[in-house]
Amino acid sequence: MPERKLTPNEVSYSAAISACEKVGRWQLALKLLDTMPQISIVPNAVSFNAAISACEKGGQWEMALSLLRQMPHVKISPNTITYSAAISACEKGGQWQLAFSLLNLMPEMTISQNAVSYNAAISACEKGGQWQLALSLLSNMLGIGLSLDGTTSGAALSACEQVSAWQPALALLDNMLSSQLLPNGLHAGSAASSLRKALGDSAAYELLDKLRELWEDNSNSNSNNNYNNYNNNSNNNKQPWEDSNNNNKQPEVRLWEAGQPVDQQLAVPPEALAAVFDVLSDVPGVIAIFKPSGVTTEEAVNELSQQLARQRHVSESVDLHIVSRLDHPTSGVLPLALGAVGSTAANWLEAQFAGRLVRKEYVCLCEGPSLGLTGCQGNVSTPLHTVELDGGRASRTEVSPIGRQAFTGYEVLAGYMPPLSSEPLLPSHDGEPGATGHADEQRPEGPELMLLRVRPLTGRTHQIRVHLASIGRPLVGDLTYGAKEASVLSSCPRLFLHARRIELRDLAGKPFVAEAELPHELEEVLAQLQQVAETSPEDGHQS
Repeated sequence: MPERKLTPNEVSYSAAISACEKVGRWQLALKLLDTMPQISIVPNAVSFNAAISACEKGGQWEMALSLLRQMPHVKISPNTITYSAAISACEKGGQWQLAFSLLNLMPEMTISQNAVSYNAAISACEKGGQWQLALSLLSNMLGIGLSLDGTTSGAALSACEQVSAWQPALALLDNMLSSQLLPNGLHAGSAASSLRKALGDSAAYELLDKLRELWEDNSNSNSNNNYNNYNNNSNNNKQPWEDSNNNNKQPEVRLWEAGQPVDQQLAVPPEALAAVFDVLSDVPGVIAIFKPSGVTTEEAVNELSQQLARQRHVSESVDLHIVSRLDHPTSGVLPLALGAVGSTAANWLEAQFAGRLVRKEYVCLCEGPSLGLTGCQGNVSTPLHTVELDGGRASRTEVSPIGRQAFTGYEVLAGYMPPLSSEPLLPSHDGEPGATGHADEQRPEGPELMLLRVRPLTGRTHQIRVHLASIGRPLVGDLTYGAKEASVLSSCPRLFLHARRIELRDLAGKPFVAEAELPHELEEVLAQLQQVAETSPEDGHQS
């Protein structure tokens, strides 16, 4: 600005700090804030708010609170935006007590609380496992006249899910309907997950079936009047959460029985797509394709959408909704909803993924100390925290106590000897918190390559890769979390991770299964390895 004979002021500096906040450059945002007094520019509330938001997005909750404490000393009064940003910073840092304290402090400072500040505090309580406090905050929020919204409902439902509190979860869904809010797939999935943990899959699917009818009717009619048409059937019409004796003492979700047929026109002829992608299965509302390694999920979906448009002779791309992603180097089954965001198909699939009702199976090759004989099983359940990098254009996941719940089960399919040029033994991480397994003492000592069948219950970013790396068994070919140059199989041409199978229900409620065989480049890797001879502990014979 000085080169153009323009004088910077608090407005231009605040805008620059805000720009840094939007791209995740919290260090530069703080540097700009510190520079302002040095050139005789007085920071204002907008400057501090933007800097606190930058710290929030950068995971720097302590720095955010430090800035909040500085404001009165420079005679700047914090406002609702300031406190909301600080509460959000505490939420992202896993500091639910501080978030709760800041929210309670706002009225004492004559600062108005709003939906943003409550949403952040409720989310903080959810992540801290304080579901009762989260519901209490929701009640307080409604008590001061703030309206229920989707964000608040989602955080409260997630809090209930943490402890399988299905009765309050169902009451929350009912409150959403009473407030003219149509639950989406994520809301439904959280409630279904609570039901699944307590009463099983069938109860969860009965709830989703009722919501599917509501989504379908809303899609067909686009009428807000449908939200108030609740199911007032007699007590003989047993709900999915009632026991066999019809003892229903908790609030029920009074979802309207739409009675509309499932849209059967959402299936796409597989032959229309064969020229671009291998279509594994195509049924009402769902299509599954084979995603090759080296292609992002977004690239695959965009190309598929355009190909569909060409086959249908329409000018606009066909709506497809991503409900689950495969990493760029991962191959395998990729399920998609045949519909736009908010469609019945999109909500239906989202609800199943969020409700942990989808069965996913991967095959991977990892390296390190043996995990036992063929058939040995184990799991990793440490929480995972994902940090955005480069302004959200990249991310990295790490094991962290402030992370979200994650569960990865595995089974040993085969063991292989490393090539003769293998590196020295990798350190063992047996006994680390969150890891359980049944490694067998009959295995040969030294590093080993293990082919695993992996079944993740949750779907955190890079979950399988991070979980196995965290117990000292990184995936072969993983350039982010793996052994890299120290790998015993550095010649592997790509990440050895493949989504082999997925099971869910299509839009008609019927079982849907899609499978993808191991790609030839990974088959070739296994063909060049020598399988470890196993000794059965029962008879002492090799197999």
